[in-house]
Amino acid sequence: MIPLVRYQLAVLGHSQRYLPPVLLYVGLLAILYSNNDGPALPGFAVTAAGLLIVAGWLTIALVDVEDAVQRTITQTHVGSTTRMLLGTVLAVLLCSVGLALLTVAWAEVSFGLGYSPGELGVGLLAHVVCASFGVAVALPCSGLVVRRIGYTVIAAAALFAIALLAKWIPLAFPLLQALSSGAVSAALLIRSALVAAGILIASTLLVTTWYVRRS
Repeated sequence: MIPLVRYQLAVLGHSQRYLPPVLLYVGLLAILYSNNDGPALPGFAVTAAGLLIVAGWLTIALVDVEDAVQRTITQTHVGSTTRMLLGTVLAVLLCSVGLALLTVAWAEVSFGLGYSPGELGVGLLAHVVCASFGVAVALPCSGLVVRRIGYTVIAAAALFAIALLAKWIPLAFPLLQALSSGAVSAALLIRSALVAAGILIASTLLVTTWYVRRS
């Protein structure tokens, strides 16, 4: 699996499709923490929401960077569509962890190394959880399911909005709301992480099934 993840990261790097979302995210960090004198968690709510969108964007970009022929070759080498898609998910999550670490470090430095380890740990985990939600909702919008880029944009925007704002669906909204209020319980973090993992697994399996049947 490690060689597959390295291959996916290399493909994403050579395509340079990571640049727009990553640069926009870094710009968000620069603006948010240009004069950081507030509590940690409300700021993390903003950046975690941004990372959800960035992770989804990277997922769609990485899936769509290969055309049908290249994807078939990759699938043949790795042995199955599920394994191929799992490599994509892990590569994007690895990028998201890197961005989450960058966010936490940037916030801490801009605040003058004044945040507690607990706040930084909560922020790091919340970013990874939100990134997992982003990958999960982006997979069904990728080229494996949606063939036209216009429909991909519309579907992704709608699912991102639902994941971030829908109160009736317990995706990222409860966690972001708790971060905004500055009070995140361990139970909420664990529940959000479990929900994110479950939805990510379900999304991967459903997209794999759809792609195999359509192929």
